[in-house]
Amino acid sequence: MKRNKVATVINERFCVWTAYLMALFSFMKKLRYAVLLFMFLSINQIIIAQQHFKFNAVLDSIKRSGFYRIPLPATVLAKCQSGFGDLRIFDNEGNVAAYILQTENGAFYSTPMIELPIINRKKEGDKQWHLTMENGSNRSIDRIVLTIKGTQVNRNFSFSGSDDNKSWYSILENYNPEHTRFDQDNWSLYFPSSHYKYYQITLIGKDLLPIDIVKASVYSNKTIAPQYSYSPIPYHLSQKDSTNKKSYINITFDEAYPIERMTLQVSGSNYFKRHLSIYKSLNEFPLCDTVISTFNGEYPRINLACKEKELCLVIDNEDNKPLKIEQVNFDQYDRYLVGYFDSTKNYKLYFGDSTLSSPSYDITSFKDSINHLISEIPIGQINKISANNQQPIIVTNKYKWILWPAIIFVILLLSSITIKMLKEVSSKMQGD
Repeated sequence: MKRNKVATVINERFCVWTAYLMALFSFMKKLRYAVLLFMFLSINQIIIAQQHFKFNAVLDSIKRSGFYRIPLPATVLAKCQSGFGDLRIFDNEGNVAAYILQTENGAFYSTPMIELPIINRKKEGDKQWHLTMENGSNRSIDRIVLTIKGTQVNRNFSFSGSDDNKSWYSILENYNPEHTRFDQDNWSLYFPSSHYKYYQITLIGKDLLPIDIVKASVYSNKTIAPQYSYSPIPYHLSQKDSTNKKSYINITFDEAYPIERMTLQVSGSNYFKRHLSIYKSLNEFPLCDTVISTFNGEYPRINLACKEKELCLVIDNEDNKPLKIEQVNFDQYDRYLVGYFDSTKNYKLYFGDSTLSSPSYDITSFKDSINHLISEIPIGQINKISANNQQPIIVTNKYKWILWPAIIFVILLLSSITIKMLKEVSSKMQGD
């Protein structure tokens, strides 16, 4: 009898421990999947941070450690995002090199303007209107802002300077300020810096009605004009002169090059003034809406700000003979990467990642302290990166929000497994 009781107790305990072990093994099996899931979610945020660059280029060797600037050609910028936030520099050890992106797009100060007194305005013997201004303090200026009383006309000016109001010296000829107006009533004249005591504006065209120039002003601080570089961009051009009195010019590129200015080489008329609209697509709002005109064979220039693979130009000919676009030249702002580079290291420039956001580097806080007269590092041949090539990896906090939901999810999953395990053990014990 005693032996049977002992055997029964041992058997019951064995069954209980067996149930516990089976539940434990089941728990460990499920825990393994939970841990794997947790590791996947956690590591995934690092994998997401891996860069998927499409191109790189070797930078020239650094002869002496210090600050350098890297000119960015159109061939590189065309492969970048529209804001160029996917540019990265890595050294041969895989470390990121900080940089400042500089764009020479000019600076227009908002400081108060000083008025230049208009001392004479009249039609001279050449039957053209002349307006004379006095620069009393002989300050050096390179831009005059003309305030025009409401008008829709488009005129060309000649601009000259004098120290005695008698002998005049040419500064600009046949200058068209139409594309430099910054509002409806203010036109800007840019010219080489000078400090004549008198300046004179001549409205080109005999016996034309004058425009009402209310005042002429200059900025008290120097204005920096945009710095452009000619870009030999390959393109294909086609033109269709429609029966609706409009010409449609389609320009396509092999890549989305940045364009800040374009010059149209036009034939068909020596004197013209036409309305021009530039579209990314005719179904969308125009990128630019302006007037083009030319005198004495000068080709019109159009300020633009786009990065597209296709442009559509629409010229309204009205009742005139259609113009013929013979050639288009493109300019872009001068752009550079400025950074500190170590002569003991080699560097590569990576770009072409559409998912990457613009970097935030400490060096940008010191951009005004860096000497602008620094040497340049040229960019070597552009290489296309295949999908199998190793990509640089940067750990980022951009996706850190994923980690906490993952942790909470795993805790809830483990709690659910534990509760289920306890219920299974309790059920088996009651069954025994």
